[in-house]
Amino acid sequence: MDTRACGRILVTAVVFAAVIALAGVVPSAVAQQQSPTPITLSPAQPAAGDTIRVEADLVFTPDANAETPQVIGQQIMLPIGAPVVSPQPPNGTLQHFEWTLPALAVGNYTIEAPSATLGFTVRPRATQLALVSERFQVAVTDQQSGASPAAVSLSDAGGYFSFFDPTNVELTVKLVDGRPINGEWWVFIASMTNTAFTVTVTDTVNKDCLRTANCPTRTYTNPPDTNQNFIDVAAFF
Repeated sequence: MDTRACGRILVTAVVFAAVIALAGVVPSAVAQQQSPTPITLSPAQPAAGDTIRVEADLVFTPDANAETPQVIGQQIMLPIGAPVVSPQPPNGTLQHFEWTLPALAVGNYTIEAPSATLGFTVRPRATQLALVSERFQVAVTDQQSGASPAAVSLSDAGGYFSFFDPTNVELTVKLVDGRPINGEWWVFIASMTNTAFTVTVTDTVNKDCLRTANCPTRTYTNPPDTNQNFIDVAAFF
């Protein structure tokens, strides 16, 4: 006579139940796992504070459900809860599971599965270039969905921003001291994208302006579907 008990099985990304049953660790399992589809992540390039959704299609019993994810260090555990049937698991059906991850700190994360591994990076949401001994603060906002501007400094005078892939440079920014020529600081912005963005350069030479939020600023905007460079030779005194 069959005996039935209720319990939970914790899986990482896809169901380990069939693997455990085959190994003889326990005499029961939730369902048989067959060629899971790849795990997907949305947004594909998450930033700190984003709501991240993980999805996978798995063969499982109809009463199975996705439970609260667990983050252990840099690894993501995706639990599935379902009754355990002994001695033989019933035939399962392909079902769609979704998990919503908690806000993750900036860093590299991995979701591991028996047949697939998904790695992804959580990047800073608000990043700036601090140029010329940190006098000038350069920030970028990108209006395209999924973009998360991240800054990389190349020297005290310049750096670049990526929007989606940290290995793909989208625009560069450079500050030049043109005061010996015309008494002004110059701003050079070279764009390698046609997405809509805004670059804001803030001069903090007068530190009191930070307290009053009244620092001199220059804003440079690139409209959608446009590739535009900026040369401003009269940006700041």
